[in-house]
Amino acid sequence: MATTSIADKLAKLEKKIAKREKAIAEEQEQLNKEMEEYNKLYLMALADKFKLSGKDLFSAIEREHEQLEKLREGEQSDDTDSTSSVTDDENKQDDTAVKHSSFPHSYSGGN
Repeated sequence: MATTSIADKLAKLEKKIAKREKAIAEEQEQLNKEMEEYNKLYLMALADKFKLSGKDLFSAIEREHEQLEKLREGEQSDDTDSTSSVTDDENKQDDTAVKHSSFPHSYSGGN
């Protein structure tokens, strides 16, 4: 009788687990759709804010990324005199199109 009871419990748990896995998969699919929409809206907000779209927006972001990488490389290779070059680069960045202070914080979830 104890064996039947365990087998019944296992069968019930297997059903619960399968049901929960299905619910999780559906929730993950919905989350992925919402994250995709969120990212599109965020890009639209950037495009609207800077009056850029398509390739122009991509190019502006790419230039900013390249400038940031150069700044980082300069900090790593020139630790002794980094304050003057960092200040110069920060002043240059004040004139650039991409500033994040007025945008909502982006969500970066792990998928």
